[in-house]
Amino acid sequence: MTKHSKWIAICSIPILSCAVARESLYAAARPVIRSAYETSLQQRTIRGKITNVNGTMPLIGASIKIKGMQGGTSTNQDGLFELALPQVPVTLVISSLGYITKEVAVTDQQNLNIQLQEDANNLEEVVVVGYGSLDKRELTSAVSNLKQRDLVAGTVSPLLAIQGKVPGLNIASNNGSDPNASVSIQLRGVNSVKASQGPLVVIDGVPGGDINSVAKEDIESINVLRDASAAAIYGTRASGGVILVTTKRPQPGKATVNFTSEYFIESVRKRPDVLSAEEYLAHGLGEDNGARTDWYDVITNKNPFSHRQVVNVSGGSENANVYTTFFKRDAKGISIGSQRGEIGGRVNTNFKFFDGRAELSTNASYNQVDADFPGNSAPGNFRDENNSLYNIAIGLDPTISPYDPSDPSGYNVLTGGYNTWNPLAEVMLRKKQNQYRYLLANATLKVNLTEDLYTTAMVGIKSNSEHPSFFRSAQHRVSREQNVDGYAKQEYKRWQDRIVEWTVNYSKRFENHQITAVAGYSYQDFNGQGFWAENSNFPVDGLEEHDMGSGTWLADGRAGLGSWKDPWVKLAAFFGRVNYSFKDRYIITANLRHEGSSKFAPGNRWGTFPGVSAGWRLSEEPFMGKLSFIDDIKIRAGYGETGNEGFGAEVSTRMYSADTWWPFAGNWNRTFGVKHNQNPNIRWEIKKEYNVGMDFTILNNKLSGRFDYYKRVIDNLIYEISVSQPPAIHDKTTMNVGSMENQGFEFELNYNVVNKNDWTYTTSLVASHNKSNLRTLWGSQTFMDDKNFPAPGSPGTAVRLYPGEAIGQFYIWQFAGFTDDGQWLLYNKNNEVIPASDKKLDDKRFIGNGIPKLQLSWNHAISYKNWDASIYLRSWLGYDVFNMTKMYYGIANVTGRNVLKSAYDELANVKGEKQLSDYWLENGNFLKVDAISLGYTFNKKWIGPFKNIRVYATGRDLFVFTKYSGLDPEININGLTPGFEELDVYPRTRTFMFGLQASF
Repeated sequence: MTKHSKWIAICSIPILSCAVARESLYAAARPVIRSAYETSLQQRTIRGKITNVNGTMPLIGASIKIKGMQGGTSTNQDGLFELALPQVPVTLVISSLGYITKEVAVTDQQNLNIQLQEDANNLEEVVVVGYGSLDKRELTSAVSNLKQRDLVAGTVSPLLAIQGKVPGLNIASNNGSDPNASVSIQLRGVNSVKASQGPLVVIDGVPGGDINSVAKEDIESINVLRDASAAAIYGTRASGGVILVTTKRPQPGKATVNFTSEYFIESVRKRPDVLSAEEYLAHGLGEDNGARTDWYDVITNKNPFSHRQVVNVSGGSENANVYTTFFKRDAKGISIGSQRGEIGGRVNTNFKFFDGRAELSTNASYNQVDADFPGNSAPGNFRDENNSLYNIAIGLDPTISPYDPSDPSGYNVLTGGYNTWNPLAEVMLRKKQNQYRYLLANATLKVNLTEDLYTTAMVGIKSNSEHPSFFRSAQHRVSREQNVDGYAKQEYKRWQDRIVEWTVNYSKRFENHQITAVAGYSYQDFNGQGFWAENSNFPVDGLEEHDMGSGTWLADGRAGLGSWKDPWVKLAAFFGRVNYSFKDRYIITANLRHEGSSKFAPGNRWGTFPGVSAGWRLSEEPFMGKLSFIDDIKIRAGYGETGNEGFGAEVSTRMYSADTWWPFAGNWNRTFGVKHNQNPNIRWEIKKEYNVGMDFTILNNKLSGRFDYYKRVIDNLIYEISVSQPPAIHDKTTMNVGSMENQGFEFELNYNVVNKNDWTYTTSLVASHNKSNLRTLWGSQTFMDDKNFPAPGSPGTAVRLYPGEAIGQFYIWQFAGFTDDGQWLLYNKNNEVIPASDKKLDDKRFIGNGIPKLQLSWNHAISYKNWDASIYLRSWLGYDVFNMTKMYYGIANVTGRNVLKSAYDELANVKGEKQLSDYWLENGNFLKVDAISLGYTFNKKWIGPFKNIRVYATGRDLFVFTKYSGLDPEININGLTPGFEELDVYPRTRTFMFGLQASF
C-alpha cells in the first residue's frame, strides 16, 4: 500500500461512520412531556442545555422537574430541553445519574445553560473490575475509577495524564518531555528484582495493550485494580496491579461529530549553569581556540512547536451504530533531531440481533509512528537516548566552534577524545529513525440467555512491528576513527498476541440479596521474530541505508546479517468471581484463577491465584441513623495472590544458538552451543497481599474519601545469579532466590466546596506512602550490587540489595570533610576518619533513600458561568537525590573540560578524583505547579450550527519550588535504583498548550 493510499484509507473512517449512521441522521429530539395541569394554564416555555461542569459534554436523559409541582421533561441526545412553565418564578430540580442534583431558580430567563457537578460518591455508578462490572457500593477492594474529565490537562500521553491521580501509582517519563520518550510505571512499590515491574494493561478486554496507543478523547474510563484481592482474577501477570482501559462505545441517534485541535510550544525551564568561555579562560581550564560557544544552546531547538488533531464521529440506529476516530500528531522535541509523526484511527461498533438478545461489538485501532532520534548510542538502541548529547555539551570546551568551513562536512568533527565529540556534528552527519506500527482489535459476541444470565465469547489480536534504520555518513567521527566510508543498518521486528476468551455472567437481586458472578476460560499466545542487516564502505553518502548491498563490506565478507525468533509462549486459564451482598450492607467477593504458562517446565506450569475481600457498609446499620451528617461509610478488608512470569521464555528449556566462527578445511564455519544454563525448577514469583480500607461520604455528599493500608510479600524472586563453571556451562543461571516485602498507605479526599448554578468549586487530595525491604536471599547469593557509575575514574556501584535492608537506599561511602589542602576524607566501617586513598569496599554503608516517604497531589477545579479553570499541584517529601551531574562536573580537576559554576564556589579548593559519597546527596523535597488550565465555552446563540465550542489554554510544569540544586528533583523512583539524577538528563521544559473543542 502506498503512503497516499494509507492516508485515504484512514481518512475514510469518519465518512464510513456517517454512512452507517445515515438512517438516523435526522432523528428527532426526544419528545417533550407536559402534564395536563401545565397545558391547562397560560404557559411560558423555557429552553436550555444541560452539560457537565466544564460544558464539554451534553448530558443525555437528564431530568428537569418543577419543584413542588407536577410536570417535567428530560434532555435529548444533545442535552437540550424545552419545558412549559405554569407560572414564574419557579425552581427547577435538575438531576442526572452520576451527577449531583442541582436546583435552579427561574424568573424571566428564556434560555438556560446548566452545568452539573459529577458526583464522585455516586453509589449507583458502575465500575469495571475485569470480566464484568460492579456497582460502586458493592466494591470491596482497592479500585480507582477515573473518567476522561479526571485526566490532567495539557498532556498527550494517557499515562502521564493520570500521573498523581491514583494513589500509589508512580508514573515517570524516561526522557523528560521528549516526544519519543517511553514511560515507566509502578504500583505500590517494587514488585520484583528481575521480572517485570509494571501493571498489566487491559484495553477493551485485551490484556497486554499499550495505553499510550489510545487517544485521550477515546477514553471512557480507566480503572486501576490496586490490591491483589481484585487483581487475582488476572493471575500470572497481575503482580504489579491491573489497569483497565475502556474506550467509548457508539451511541444511537443522529451522527455527532467532535473535533479537537491542540497546539504546543515548549521552552527550557532549567539548564545546567556552566562556565562561559570568558570564565573558562579566566580559571585557566584551557587555551583560547577563538570561539564563544554555548554548546547547550547549539543543540537545543528554540521554542519547538507541535500540534495534534482528533476527529470522532458517533451515531447510528438502535440496532447498528458506530464510533470512529481519526487523529494526527506532529511533535518536535527540544533537542535537535528529535521529532515524531503519528497518525491513527479507531472503529468501535455495536450490532444487535434477535430483538436485542444477541449483540456483537467490535473494537479496532491502528497507530503508525515515524520517529527521529538524535542520540549517539549504538544503532540498535532507539529509545530514550538523545539526552546523551546534553551530557557531552556540559563538559565541552566553550572556545571551540561547532563549525569548520574547511572540513568537507562543514562541521568541526572532533575525533579521538573521550566524551569530547561535537554533538551538533553527531546529529547532522547521521540519521537514526524508527517506524512503529500497532494494531489492536477484538470482537465480542454477547448472548442474553435469560434476564439474569448472559454469555460472551471474545477473540482478539494485537500485532505490532518496528522498523529501525540507521545511517552514519563517511564524514562522521566514528567513520573517520574506523576509516570506513559510512555505515548503515536496518532491522525489522514483529510481535503478535492472540487471545480467545469465553465467559458466563449472572446477576440477580431477590429481596435483600444480590448475587453477581462470572466464570470463564482464557487462552492467549505470544510470538516475536525479526532480522537485521548491516554494511559499510558505501560509494556515496547519498545512498544512505536505502541500498544496503552497495557497501563493499558485503563483497569482503564483513557485512552483518542475522535473524531471531522467540519461542511461542502460551497461557491458558480458568477463572471465576462471585460477589454477594445482603441488604446492601454486608458484601463479600471471592475470585480465583487457575493458570498455566508454557514458560515453565511441565511440573511447574500451573498456579492457582485466589482472592477474597469483604465490605461492611456501616452507614446502613440502624444504630448509625442518628448521625445525620454521615451519608455512607464502608469498611473493607481483603487478601489475594498474584503471580509474575515476566522473564525469558527459554529459561526452563535447553536451547542452542550460534556461537563462534572457526576456520576449517579452507572455509569459515559457524559453531553452535548451549545458549544458557537451563533451570527446569524455576517457579512463579508469588505475591501475597493484605489490604484494609475505608470509604466514606459525609456532609450531604460534600466531603468524601478513602483510606487503604496494605502489606505484601513477594516470594520466589527471580534473579540471574553467578554459578560455578563447571558444572554449569555459563556463569549465570536464572533462579528463584528470595523474598521481599513492601507496605504502605494511601489516602484520597474530595470536597465539593461550592455547587451553585453560576459556579462550582471542587478540590481533591491524593497521598501515598510506600516502603520496600528485601527479606531474604537464598543459596550462595548473599547480596546484589547495582547502579554502576560510568568513567572517568572508577567510582563503582552505588546500590546494594541486602537482606533486611530497605530498597532505595544508597550504598556509598560517608563523607567526613576535606583536609586543609582540599583532599577528601571519608569514614571507615569503624566510624574513623580516613583519607579517601585508604578507603575499602567494606567501608561503604547504607545512607539515605531515593524513595519519597510521602507523595501528594492536590487538584482544584472551578467553573463560573461559561468559564472553567483548574490548578494541579504535586509534591514529594522525605527523600534524597544523588546529583550525578554535580559529581562529574562539579570539581575543576581536569583541564580542557568545562565545569559547573558551583565548582568555583563551594568546591574551589577541592583536589583529587571525585568520591562516591553522600556529599552528592541532596534533599529532594519539592512542590510543583504541574498544570494550570483555563477554558471558555461559548453560548449557544453565538455558535450557529455548532452544538458546543470551547477554547482553552494550559501551562505544564510551570514552577518547581525546591532547594535541590540540580535540574529537577522529580527523578525516576521506580525499580531497584531510584533517586539518581542521571548524567544523560533531558532539559527540563515548560509547555504551553492552546486548544479548541467543537461538536456539531
